Amino acid sequence: MGKQGCVYLIGAGPGDIGLVTAKGYQYLQQAEVVLYDRLVNPLLLEYASPQAEFIYCGKMPKKHTLRQEVINDLLVQHGCLEGKKVVRLKGGDPSVFGRVGEEAEALEQASVPYEIVPGITAGIGAAAYAGVPVTHREHSLSFAVITGHDKSPSGEPLIDWHALAKGIDTIAFYMGIGNLPHIADQLISHGRSADTPVLLIQWGTTGKQRTLQGSLANIVGKAKTAQFKNPAIILVGEVSEIKKGESWFESKPLFSKHLLLGRASDEPSAIGQHLRDQGAEVFEFPRMQLKKNLLKETDIPTDKDLLFLSPASVDVFFASLQANKMDIRHIQGDFYGVSSKTVKALASYHCVGKEMSERDPHASTLVILGDSEGIDREKQRYSFVFDQDFIATHTYTRVPQTLQTFRRLQEEERIETIIFPNARAVKTVTESFQECGESPENISMYAQVICYGEKSKQAAVKAGYSVDKVLSEPTEKALFEALLQKEIPFAAAFS
Repeated sequence: MGKQGCVYLIGAGPGDIGLVTAKGYQYLQQAEVVLYDRLVNPLLLEYASPQAEFIYCGKMPKKHTLRQEVINDLLVQHGCLEGKKVVRLKGGDPSVFGRVGEEAEALEQASVPYEIVPGITAGIGAAAYAGVPVTHREHSLSFAVITGHDKSPSGEPLIDWHALAKGIDTIAFYMGIGNLPHIADQLISHGRSADTPVLLIQWGTTGKQRTLQGSLANIVGKAKTAQFKNPAIILVGEVSEIKKGESWFESKPLFSKHLLLGRASDEPSAIGQHLRDQGAEVFEFPRMQLKKNLLKETDIPTDKDLLFLSPASVDVFFASLQANKMDIRHIQGDFYGVSSKTVKALASYHCVGKEMSERDPHASTLVILGDSEGIDREKQRYSFVFDQDFIATHTYTRVPQTLQTFRRLQEEERIETIIFPNARAVKTVTESFQECGESPENISMYAQVICYGEKSKQAAVKAGYSVDKVLSEPTEKALFEALLQKEIPFAAAFS
């Protein structure tokens, strides 16, 4: 009997990648195949397994990359015939205008096991990020979600307009900007006051979020003037008036900042999350995968001091000891870390690590452990490195999907600032840009470039970038202030 597959129909939420459920993340990380729609934030795909196969289903209005019947067949093929774990990612909640019923029916007919994992639907999530609750004891005791277009010849929703206009306090229309004149006319002609407040929310819960307030009488003209387009929610009802100025989300210090943070390892950075907490949309690029080179017992130095170039090299070293069933007491030399982060990694294994500044410059040679690019970097920093033995503990490879994520963000104009923490990040980012057919010169025309220091600036300029800013010091505080282009109380912002 072949391997039993399963299909997980998961709601990806309205845009903010933090709004996916814990179960949704779990299944995404385990998936062997991921089928996803246009409204799924491409940044979410960076959390899938590096080995996963990705299939883009498109789903733009009246323009589908894959027809629904083809998607159904792919789910059955991968889930049943190939016995794989398949994730079908849909924007918002899969059961709210997500056609999950059709996909579930196809899976049932083919006897493919499946699960439906709910998500936060855009009508609720986007409204909340705009500062508006869809129900309120003083303003709204009922709430309805309505499609803004349907499969009728005109695309105008065929619904009971009288019941909707007179019986529901808050109405959320999905993807209805193209039919906004029809929606407003129908509600008014069926008894809704022309003065009823309306709130439009475009790209809700993301850094591109825009809102527009009006009434049923004037919202069509306002939307035309503002060139409002889908994806958007049309929120009709008295609760729309609750919004006064910027919402809690829109007032975050780094709201609407779209940042590409250069990386050179597989570990997400702490500063990336700090920037997200302050409202920025952060793409840590390129995503890297670490491949461990476990050492044979005969290759493990026992009588020399050891210098570790990264926390990853520490992990591989101790994994090698365990794999060879070696007692740590067999290692007679001292341990050194090239950074405080690496020293902390040694401490996590209950070993005393020292920084190189503590080592006697006349001491005997040591053995350096790390990746090949790391040793090249340290040769530029320390002349003594040339005379030492080197053991490669791991290598980094780029995850292919990360290039597609970059292309999508670039198409959606969601790359406005590039941050280079170090010279190595300049190299990995530039190589990845070139794989996408992009050049540093072209990217510098539409994105500002920020470097942490002079070395990263020199590397960036040499690669062809136009550097806009160099931080006064390589700290989060300096970066935060550079992004705001003004001095603010840093402690308050990051507290």
